[in-house]
Amino acid sequence: TMVSCGCCSSMRHELYSPMFDTVEPSSVKIKTGSQVLDIVATFSPRPRWFYILAKMFLAAWAIAIMHSSIATYENPSFWLAYLTNQGWVFTVAYFFCSLLSALYLAKRGTMDNLQGCGGLLVKSTWALFAIALPAEIVIAILFWVLEFKGNLTYVSVMTHGGGIFLLVFDGFIFSRIPLRMKQFLLFETFSSFYILWNIIHAFSGIGNPNTEEGVDDDDAIYGSMNWNDDPGSAGIVAVSTLVVLNPIVFLVCRCASRILPKRLLNIISSDEVDDTYDNVESMETV
Repeated sequence: TMVSCGCCSSMRHELYSPMFDTVEPSSVKIKTGSQVLDIVATFSPRPRWFYILAKMFLAAWAIAIMHSSIATYENPSFWLAYLTNQGWVFTVAYFFCSLLSALYLAKRGTMDNLQGCGGLLVKSTWALFAIALPAEIVIAILFWVLEFKGNLTYVSVMTHGGGIFLLVFDGFIFSRIPLRMKQFLLFETFSSFYILWNIIHAFSGIGNPNTEEGVDDDDAIYGSMNWNDDPGSAGIVAVSTLVVLNPIVFLVCRCASRILPKRLLNIISSDEVDDTYDNVESMETV
């Protein structure tokens, strides 16, 4: 069908394009007068006062959840050992960068200024979103399927699913950020580093202060990934997450990012095309 062909074509375009490509894959070559992503309208939409206030609210909400999580933790020094909490750090970092991007672009206002610090800020926001959203979805799936013991709190619900809705509102509805296929590498790197940390922890003798003495998975961060007592099951969970669950979740997120129409620049004359192309290239090389 035309839809499936268009989807495959856009994915193929993204695989051979820069990770933060501003050319919409469905468009024809930019040099012929196509549309490109309007970075200012995407990351700092109008009416500015409304979206900036909304982003401030979401950022404050995410920070408050993280504060509550750490404050109520029995062993705060071990808080960052968990995938849930590492994922939430990236979520908070995204909301913070999203707010900063909106404020910065509201002040600067044009494509011509998206160089240097501006380009780095936008790309950081984009990268953090490409990590945080699929990470929160995978974390929620793994928690409810493998780790849920029947006890729920507000913080637990928000860090195991609730945060997905906050990210969707900010990234897809407010900002209309498109995810690119190459950005899967960012998410997969985050996941790989956590699994590596999980293995190092298992054989380092650090232990887990949150478990009781004498239980079978005493030293494991997660009972479902006990590398000492059941390395086979732990390996299956790790490999399945990296090669099956992660790609599926990211593809779903990437498709979801294309549901709402993107905020694009309308290029009319050939001079505008060349100017925009130069600005886009300067951003992608930052």
